[in-house]
Amino acid sequence: MTSTITAPARPVSPPTSSPSVHVLIDRCAGCQECIIRCPREALQLDPVTWTAVADDALCVGCRQCVRTCPFSAIFVEGPEVVAPRVHLDVVHPQSLVLDRSETRRPIASWTEALAEANRCLQCPDPTCVRGCPVHNDIPGFIREVREGDLDKAHKILRRTSVLPDVCSRVCDQATQCEGACSWSLADGDPVAIGALERFVADNAPVPPYVAPAGDSAAGSRNATSPAPHVGSSRSARVSGEEAGSGLGLEVAIVGSGPAGIGAAAELVRAGARVTVYERDPAPGGLLRWGIPDFTLPEAVKRRPWEQLRDAGVELSCGKEISDSDLASLAEDYDAVIVATGASVPLRLPVEGGDLEGIWDATRFLQAAQGAIASGEEISELKPRPVAGVAGQSTRPATVLVLGAGNTAMDVARSARRLGAEAVCVDWMDRRFAPVRPDELEEAAAEGVDVQFATTLRRLDGADGHVRRAELARTRQRSAGERPEVVDGPPVRWEVDLVVMAMGYRIAPDVAELGHGVPVRKAVPRLADRHWQASGILANPGPRFARHQAVGKLALGREHALTMSLLPRSERIWFAGDALVGPSTVVEAMAHGKAAAQAICHHRPRRPSRGAAGLMHVLVVTASRGGRTKALSDELAGRLQDMNLEVRSVTIEEAGLDELAWADALVLGSWVEGAVVARVGPAKQTRA
Repeated sequence: MTSTITAPARPVSPPTSSPSVHVLIDRCAGCQECIIRCPREALQLDPVTWTAVADDALCVGCRQCVRTCPFSAIFVEGPEVVAPRVHLDVVHPQSLVLDRSETRRPIASWTEALAEANRCLQCPDPTCVRGCPVHNDIPGFIREVREGDLDKAHKILRRTSVLPDVCSRVCDQATQCEGACSWSLADGDPVAIGALERFVADNAPVPPYVAPAGDSAAGSRNATSPAPHVGSSRSARVSGEEAGSGLGLEVAIVGSGPAGIGAAAELVRAGARVTVYERDPAPGGLLRWGIPDFTLPEAVKRRPWEQLRDAGVELSCGKEISDSDLASLAEDYDAVIVATGASVPLRLPVEGGDLEGIWDATRFLQAAQGAIASGEEISELKPRPVAGVAGQSTRPATVLVLGAGNTAMDVARSARRLGAEAVCVDWMDRRFAPVRPDELEEAAAEGVDVQFATTLRRLDGADGHVRRAELARTRQRSAGERPEVVDGPPVRWEVDLVVMAMGYRIAPDVAELGHGVPVRKAVPRLADRHWQASGILANPGPRFARHQAVGKLALGREHALTMSLLPRSERIWFAGDALVGPSTVVEAMAHGKAAAQAICHHRPRRPSRGAAGLMHVLVVTASRGGRTKALSDELAGRLQDMNLEVRSVTIEEAGLDELAWADALVLGSWVEGAVVARVGPAKQTRA
C-alpha cells in the first residue's frame, strides 16, 4: 500500500523559555507517580531524601505531575512549551444554493501534519486514549505520522476503529480525545487529533474489512489475518483474532448505522456469517441521511458498506424488523445484535402542533439531502409570493428550527442550501447550552439566525398549514436550572416550515425488549485507581472542552461500553442508540464492536445447532473466616476437571467486566446476623 503524499524531513520546534517546577518536600512521599508519567523525564527521585526533584530545563509545562500527584506535593509555574496548534479554516462556498462541497478544510500538507504531530508529548499514560470512546492508540498513530508512514498509522487506527475517515470528520473531539489531551487538561490547546486522523484517512487508502484467511464462509475477496484488539485491558473484550477464524457463527444485525457497521466489521473479520437487516432502501443509517454532504461527503458515507459487502456481509435493505420478529431471528441465528438507533423524535407539545408543515429532523434531512443532490425543490421551501411590495414579487421561505444542537445546525444549514431563511431557537441560555461553538460559527457564517433563551409558545396556521410562530423569551440562572418563560410581549414570526430538532428517544417497543434500556452512563463514586492516577479526573472542565468534565464523561461512556458486552436477553445484544439512547457515531461504533467481540467470546448457538462452545464459569467468593473460600476453590478445581474454563475472584474484584466474561456465575458467601434474628447475605453479596 502506498501513500499519496511524500513526507519531508521532520521540523524541529523552536526553543522557548522553560517553566519552573516546585516540589514540596514535606508533602512528597516518594511514590514516583509524577516521575513515571512525565513525558520529558524532567523528574527524578533523590535517593537520599526519597523525594522527587525536577530539571526545569527539560520541563515543558504540561502539568501532568501536578494532576497525578496524590499528595498535592508539586506545582508548576510558567508557560507551556509547545508550538501553536494548526489553524484550519472553514471554507464556505460563495453561493450556498445546492452546494454539497465539504466546508471544513483538512490538513493539506506534510508540513502542517508534521508540525501538529510534533506537538504530541507521547505521554506514558495517555489520557487522550481514555477520552476516546473506542480507545484508539492515539500516540501510536501520531508517532507513525511523525515517521512519515501513513500505512502503519492506518494499521494502528484499524485495530480499534472501523470508521477513521468518518469519525475524524464528525466526532466532537473537544469533549473526547482532544479534551482529554494533556495540553487541554493544562488549559492549553490540545493536539489536533481529529485533523491528524483525517489526514491519515484521506491520504492513504482505508484498508478493507477481511475475513480470516481460508475462511470461505465470510466470502472475503482478499483474506488476511484480522487486526488484534488493543486499547483496552478488559478481559471480556476479545478480538476476532483471539476468537480464531472459522467460528461457524451466524449472526443477524438489525440496523446498518455506525453500531451495525462496527459489529459487522468485527464479526466478519472473526470469520462469522453476518446478515444485516435495514428498513431503509439503502444502508448507512444516520451516516447516510442524518449528516449532510457538506460535513460528510457521499464517497466517505458509501465506503464502509462497499467494503463490508466485498467482505461477504449479506445486506437486506427495505426489511423492517419488528419486536415480534426478533424472537424468530433468534431462532434462525446464533446471536442477534439490535443496532436500530433512537428513532422517535422529541416533539414540543404546543398549541398548533398538529398543523401541516411541522416536520421532525429526520424527515427534513432525508428530504433535503435528496433535493440538494437532485436539484429538485421541496414544495414547503419554494419562494413565497409577496403582495404590495414594489419591485419584489417573492420572498425566501422561512424555516423555524427548534433546537440549537448538532442536528439543528445540520437542518438549518441544509435549509440555507435550498434557498430558505433559517432561524434556530433554543430555550437554554447560551452560556449553558451544550452546543459546539465551531458549529455555531459555521452556521452563522452561512446566514443562520441562532437565538438562545427563546422558546416556542404557540403555532398558528391558515388552511391547515403552519404560517406563524409565537415565541417567548426565557431566563436561566445556572446550568442545572430549568429555564423559565419570562413575562413580556410575544414575538411573532412568519414561518413556512417548522422542524423539531430537539433530540430523539428509543422506541418503547425496543426499550421493552432491551430490559432496562436506555442504559445510564453511570459514573462511580470512586473511580478505578488507573483512572485517578492518569490525571484525567483532576481537571473538572478544561477550557477547550467547553468546561465539560471530560474525565467523568469518559467514565460514563466506559460504563456503557461494558454494558454492551452483556446480552439483554437470551442471545440478543443491544448496541449504540438502542442501548444508551442518542449517542455519538464513535460511541455507537464502539458498542457494536464490543457486542460482536462478546459474541465471538461466548460463541452462542441457537437450540437447533446444539450446545455452544467452551463454557466460562465465574466463581465469586465473599469470605470472612476462610471456609467459604476453601469450598469455592475446591469447586473451581472440580469444574476445571470438567473441561470448563473457570475464573475465581473475590467479591471485591467482581465487576461488570468479569460478569460479561462469564456464561455461568457461582457465588459463595457468608451469612450475617444471628440465626434467631434477621438473617441475610453479606451487603456486598446483595449488591
